[in-house]
Amino acid sequence: MKALIRVTGAVQGVGYRPFVAELASKYALSGEVKNCGGIVEIIAEGPEDTVKSFAKELEVSYPFGSIVINVSLETMNECEPEGHKSFSGFRIVQSTRFDQEGSLPVFPPDIGICDDCLSEMLNSDDRRYRYPLISCVSCGPRYSILKNLPYDRENITMDIYDMCPECSAEYLKGRRRHAQTISCHSCGPQMIFKTTSIDFGFMNPKNGSSDHVKDIKISSKEDAVRDAIKILRDGGIIGLKGISGYQLVALPYNESVVQRLRDIKGREKKPFAIMFENIYSITDYCCVNEEEEKLLNQSSRPIVLLDKVPVKCFASNVCGISNQIGAFLPSSGIHVLLTKELGPLIVTSGNLSGHPMIVSDEEFEDSFADKIDGILYYKRDILRPLDDSVLQIVKTGDDYVNRFVRRSRGYVPLPIFLNRSLKEKVLYIAFGADLKNTFSIGYGDKIISSQYFGDMDELGIQKVAEKELKEMLTIFGTERLDISKTVVLCDMHPGYVSTTRAKDFYESLEGTKELLQLQHHHAHIGSVMAENDLKECIGIAFDGTGFGTDNTIWGSEILLCEDGKFQRMDHLRPVPIVGQDEAMKNAGILATCFMIDSGLDPEEVLGNQLAVSVTNANSNLAEDYTKAALLTADDLNLIKAALSNNINTYMNSGMGRLFDAVSFILGFGQYNSYEGECAIALQNAAEEYIKECDALGKEKTGEFLNLTCIENQWDTRELIKDITERAKVQDKRELSYAFHMTIAKAALDSCIKIRDKKGITNVCLSGGVFANRLLVTKLYELLTENGFMVYLNRFLPTNDGGISVGQIYLQDLRDLEEV
Repeated sequence: MKALIRVTGAVQGVGYRPFVAELASKYALSGEVKNCGGIVEIIAEGPEDTVKSFAKELEVSYPFGSIVINVSLETMNECEPEGHKSFSGFRIVQSTRFDQEGSLPVFPPDIGICDDCLSEMLNSDDRRYRYPLISCVSCGPRYSILKNLPYDRENITMDIYDMCPECSAEYLKGRRRHAQTISCHSCGPQMIFKTTSIDFGFMNPKNGSSDHVKDIKISSKEDAVRDAIKILRDGGIIGLKGISGYQLVALPYNESVVQRLRDIKGREKKPFAIMFENIYSITDYCCVNEEEEKLLNQSSRPIVLLDKVPVKCFASNVCGISNQIGAFLPSSGIHVLLTKELGPLIVTSGNLSGHPMIVSDEEFEDSFADKIDGILYYKRDILRPLDDSVLQIVKTGDDYVNRFVRRSRGYVPLPIFLNRSLKEKVLYIAFGADLKNTFSIGYGDKIISSQYFGDMDELGIQKVAEKELKEMLTIFGTERLDISKTVVLCDMHPGYVSTTRAKDFYESLEGTKELLQLQHHHAHIGSVMAENDLKECIGIAFDGTGFGTDNTIWGSEILLCEDGKFQRMDHLRPVPIVGQDEAMKNAGILATCFMIDSGLDPEEVLGNQLAVSVTNANSNLAEDYTKAALLTADDLNLIKAALSNNINTYMNSGMGRLFDAVSFILGFGQYNSYEGECAIALQNAAEEYIKECDALGKEKTGEFLNLTCIENQWDTRELIKDITERAKVQDKRELSYAFHMTIAKAALDSCIKIRDKKGITNVCLSGGVFANRLLVTKLYELLTENGFMVYLNRFLPTNDGGISVGQIYLQDLRDLEEV
């Protein structure tokens, strides 16, 4: 029997062809295997039973890092397909550009260093001993160095390096058979360290002025690694060219070193992630359960948010107010060598905060050479920036759920696999939202979401996103697809950069096309529906901001979602807010607006808190980042006047803004130097209260705060009054816990009301506020106890990073409904 076997999935860049060749030899089959764009095509010849058994094993057996979606078998005539000839043995042949199947191909992400490569690199008898860029068919860079499919040496940035005789021999057999990134000390890219030292005591002989003289020293290979380690050990900061982009590296123990790193990046208080040598060193600083350990050890090597061990910590300004450490394991050989010598390290993206991660050697040197103590790099291009992915594991009932904060390296460009196909011959391109932007493309049974880019108000982010969209459309071969219409999707917000970009892109298209805008929070829920193949649900979208159909700012929606459409059922009563962007950061402005809306006098409520703020404001300690957060009596009068005269005010019903206001009123958070800082402080207080109750065997409060629903609106006026009154006599941590429980109970009551009316029991939770693990777990418990089936984002971020997928899924539901 002669058969054509096609394998679809993530089957390129993971040693799949060598795996097939080895398996075919085991079955004594003749034939060939090759990459055809995004699939693997196999010609297998032998006894019929043997060929079919071979195909069956391909369904269940595959190499590390691969994903097999489908294995199809088709009997061939001896002369088909044209060009294939019978021969003895089994061979790996040259790849072809694209298969003819009308589907988006699947390609693996960058893969963290595997155990075999790690063992070789640390073995003094191995020829790759301490080779920092070691890789094989099972690990190493993939998407970050890919020019085009199929995945062959000439289509990745390793094409500039010729293999040495030893690597050439290994390329034909063993675990590096057809490993496209194969290299070693002799023939691959090597580490280079460029040190810049500055002598402040030099007098310029030309003009007599004091000058900074740069003494540049360059070392390579083992000397480069050794020199970089010395600089770091002495308290320096270096730039490191990682696998998917540049990083900044420093030791985490000295506050002045950490503060210098913050100054270099322009990063005020947002916590830094820590890279550890191994799981055992992580447990010295963090609590790690079994599920978290599995996630840390995955080939994607994500940052995992872990609870701190109180008795051991780093410099206080590494993590700030966070009770967690973003911990991760080395993703490459150079990371292993650094952490093995130095222990835990701050390893953060090599960029200014809010700007794109840098991949260019020249750009990084221009941006940082005069600010840091050296650059450790190698000469091989990185084509696209991929930040570290960030996840948190949340326990919901008896289950542990992986929750993405950021989805990028190690996961992109793996698609969301749908249980049905999108509308036939329609290509969907979604531009997402402005914060934590991603774009997505959808066709057939897959939606491929881009890596995390950042916030679109920065021009550099816009340029990277535009470049990446163009390249993804090319790499994944959309020009070969049978497309009758291209549908471009974006947010409803008229001021979003992503909306403008979508409109410009739409205008550039030829052929049949359509431009559609979807409501922000509906798209949040759509992302959960896409992951779980749902056509209807109750959606709870708790978020900071999103433009609503009534031209106000939403963010607290209970939505009835059916067939790609929605009805807004319940939400917070809109409150007039002053200050636009500044109010999103300054929780004091929000608290003042909520108090005035509730009929309270902010100056009377704040009392001593305001007096302390004035004192701090007069201290001129800019490094404390307090001055912008604080309110004086004059500030309060300005806010009152603006509200009274409707100057620079807007109506807002965002749940995130309520969390900020309550955090300020209770004295936990003043200013969001990074997104969610005040809400994190509020969550911390509630969790401290829970821990104390558990430790003392004390019953937690069963009281709910006063939050009534009037004509489908939760009235926050009585809630704010209740909080301010109780705060005079009650433990504020207990009030924080009661606040979380009150919000969860209000959402439950709304869901019960909708279920009684419509009979729907599926509930989807999404939106930035659901990064709050306490709110998620408590709401999950209440809903499941009352008979609801609860769905969360597991493969996409619950924040705005998942919106572009939701846009595609919802619009497709609408398109199918109209057929």
